[in-house]
Amino acid sequence: MTINTDSFRIEKDPMGEVLIPKEKLWGPQTQRAINNFKISNYKFHPEIIKALLIIKKAAAIVNNELNLLNSDKANAIVNAVDEILNNFEKYQDNFILDIFQTGSGTSTNMNVNEVISNLASTLVGKELGSKFIHPNDDVNKGQSSNDVIPTSIRIAVYKMLINLISDINYLINSIKQKEEEFKDIVKIGRTHLMDATPITFSQEFSGYRRQLELAIDRIKGVFNRLAELPIGGTAVGTGINTHVDFAYKVVNKINEFMAKYIPFEIYPKFRETSNHFEAQASIDTFIEVMDILKILALALIKITNDIRFMGSGPVGGFGELILPELQPGSSIMPGKVNPVVPEATGMACSYIVGLSYSLTFVNQYSNFELSTTFPLVSFSLTESISILSNLLKLIKEKLIDGLKINLEKVNSIVNYNPSIVTPLAKIVGYDKAYEIVKEALKNKLSIKEYVVLNNILSQDEAEKILNPLNLTKTGY
Repeated sequence: MTINTDSFRIEKDPMGEVLIPKEKLWGPQTQRAINNFKISNYKFHPEIIKALLIIKKAAAIVNNELNLLNSDKANAIVNAVDEILNNFEKYQDNFILDIFQTGSGTSTNMNVNEVISNLASTLVGKELGSKFIHPNDDVNKGQSSNDVIPTSIRIAVYKMLINLISDINYLINSIKQKEEEFKDIVKIGRTHLMDATPITFSQEFSGYRRQLELAIDRIKGVFNRLAELPIGGTAVGTGINTHVDFAYKVVNKINEFMAKYIPFEIYPKFRETSNHFEAQASIDTFIEVMDILKILALALIKITNDIRFMGSGPVGGFGELILPELQPGSSIMPGKVNPVVPEATGMACSYIVGLSYSLTFVNQYSNFELSTTFPLVSFSLTESISILSNLLKLIKEKLIDGLKINLEKVNSIVNYNPSIVTPLAKIVGYDKAYEIVKEALKNKLSIKEYVVLNNILSQDEAEKILNPLNLTKTGY
């Protein structure tokens, strides 16, 4: 294939010359990664790239303060980073590397270094590709991909989890409204998918709310460990080629820059890890976060699947809830409407469970002084959080908010629930109550009708003892 060299520029690195599209800011190491890793369409999440940019900005400022980088170069790096962050969509197509690359994420670290290098060089009047601001010697000073990439993951995931908490609360508030709206409306309880003692819709929905509240508790519980940053460990955790004060100062700068995104008056600030060897050689904390996300995904499956069952019908199902009608459900059956939100939730959350397993499995590549898993860790976490954030909004706006109770169906069956006999067992004994249930079902009578008809209870006693609402209360 003939290449139009007018559309490319030539840059060099220690391995030789590389053709790079003229309009792109990346350099030879990025281009080699583009050529080598044509595996998927998955890219690093923008929040990871932004975190890397913030790390580079903090490092440039600190290296200048430590007299390791002159002011002109440091200012050029800072200005280049600010330009990219302030106009991220303009520059986003310079960060296109495949997630599946070297396990340290070196290609992506160098991608960011090279883009900053080229933009910073042009900002001070030098040619694109001149390396006047060098990607390794200046932009990457005091750093290694091995500490920078896991640091960027922690920063990005921390920020995204803060937003996820807001999205969880968004759904919680909707469920609370339904709890109030559905208060004292009694339905059949179900255990083993079989009829059980009555429960109110409000009580059932309070269980869903609590699942989400516990999800927030779990997220908050991991922040303290997630806040430990590996920056300063460089290649293997020893901090070689780094000033002794570099990590501490860079972390302080990161906290300064991230304060507008994270309320540090509530959540722990970032700090240098207490052990660089653990932070670079293991993904334990990332697996913990992924498991928390998995539990939230499973909770959403439980909640939406229950609603799917309660809304099944309209003739042959439970028919207790009326779900919002969002779109036609069949290309052949006119009038059919399906529970599309619960089904979409089930598929998306199953995908998250799979991502969780991928981190458990890939942990075998955490060998000696470096876990060579960071790109997949990055993808699994950011992908899961993004999906969950979208799902929480979808479930709230397209499912929970529009739910209605089919009172006619609920009222027609709640008194025929055989488990309504449960309080009667305290009066007549378990065996007699068991016999009453079987006879009532055989004669197609409600428990209340049967006990009155057979003079086991008076009408007034039956109304009081077998009142479905009373059966939903503790101590009855």
